[in-house]
Amino acid sequence: MTYLNDGASVVITSSAVNEKGFPGIATYAATKAAVRSLARTLSQELIPRNIRVNVLSPGAIDTPFFSRAGASQEQVDGIKKYMSSIIPAKRLGTSLEIANGFLFLASDDSKYMMGSELVLDGGVKTL
Repeated sequence: MTYLNDGASVVITSSAVNEKGFPGIATYAATKAAVRSLARTLSQELIPRNIRVNVLSPGAIDTPFFSRAGASQEQVDGIKKYMSSIIPAKRLGTSLEIANGFLFLASDDSKYMMGSELVLDGGVKTL
């Protein structure tokens, strides 16, 4: 971590599934939980240099992922409809909402957060 300036802010991306059990994504969820753990450890190691390490954990976000993966528009619409139905907010998140989360964690507005996680998932973790 010698490449980081003292006082830096590091934001690592995890996922809201890092604590939830969803069938079919065990490996993905495990890697996201490992990222969360890494951030906690790095945060403790870098505190003497006043470097903050935090995690942003997005839930389902409306991006072109499924269409770029080869799904038809009808399939994409079906996936988005299903995902929206299981999210308490009843919608997918937006890229702007996630960007604002990153900006918050990178800014001095979050200077008291160290080794913490910001979850932007429309309430999925509350289920």
